Amino acid sequence: MVGALLVIAFLSFIVWGHHMFLTGMDPFLGSVFTFTTLLIAIPSAVKVFNYLATLWRGNIRFTPAMLFAIGFVSTFITGGLTGLILGDSALDINVHDTYFVTGHFHIVMGVSAIYGMMAGVYHWFPKMYGRMMNKKLGYFHFWVTFISAYGVFFPMHF
Repeated sequence: MVGALLVIAFLSFIVWGHHMFLTGMDPFLGSVFTFTTLLIAIPSAVKVFNYLATLWRGNIRFTPAMLFAIGFVSTFITGGLTGLILGDSALDINVHDTYFVTGHFHIVMGVSAIYGMMAGVYHWFPKMYGRMMNKKLGYFHFWVTFISAYGVFFPMHF
């Protein structure tokens, strides 16, 4: 898991070029970006399978923290699958400068990060401050965030 994280961290410095195929980039350089964009899917899939295997056959309590953690996995998968489309230079040329790229980026980098932070807040706040948070408001917060995030960014892919 740590190895996958380190590989993702290294490759993330390289994959930015998959959004720049139309800038007059040398085709050989574009093929490098294509390869690294598709390559980053491997450690990302390792992380997703690890997340899902951790939940498999577990006694899951759907607390607000767990819902945000599952929401993180959901957005990470959604954004990752759209990233594979952007890794193909022929397809990326068609969706370049469209909302598809915007939706992909914001689901992966924005919504996933917010879900991860909110899962941490809901899990650690009672442990740090000795006060419980309101569960009903936590459930409300999750569902409003989930519906709103997918309602804004998912249609951008079409």
